Amino acid sequence: MRRYVLATAAFICSAVPATANVCEAEMGRASTRYGVPLGVLYAVGLTETGKRGSLQPYAMNIAGAAYFATGPQDVLAHFTEARRRGVRLIDLGCMQINHHYHGGKFGSVEAMIDPHANVDYATQFLRDLKQREGSWTMAVARYHAGPHNNAAQKIYICRVVANMVATGFGQWTPAAARFCR
Repeated sequence: MRRYVLATAAFICSAVPATANVCEAEMGRASTRYGVPLGVLYAVGLTETGKRGSLQPYAMNIAGAAYFATGPQDVLAHFTEARRRGVRLIDLGCMQINHHYHGGKFGSVEAMIDPHANVDYATQFLRDLKQREGSWTMAVARYHAGPHNNAAQKIYICRVVANMVATGFGQWTPAAARFCR
């Protein structure tokens, strides 16, 4: 199993073509640097921005509506327009970092959509959540929703576990299968 996981990790971190898998390439580096399991990080990323089997560096979620921008300028245009309309909740980049809650940790919107900075920040955030919450399950739950939103956390955890299983990073345990029914 370990050999399979390592082969899968090597596959998702390869850049074929280079721009198509930039998020995944950054995950390999960040996972090692911050001690976050690659399977957890990748499954969260797939849940956030997965499209056609790859993560999307210019994905946005504007007040609950997903949008896959064509590049940085398209992100900036949609971001500016959404803010002009008064939208506060805008998620950006590979790992869908929320601008309202986390934008102050970046120098600009452009910095938030930089795949290196986006994945790096998300990985540190997951690591810190795991330290605070005590488990990867609760860290992933809190990554998506605050402590008083159990319904959203459950749905999200089940999607992340399904993505881990689908990509070969785990198997459904009886407890997880019961929880996600």
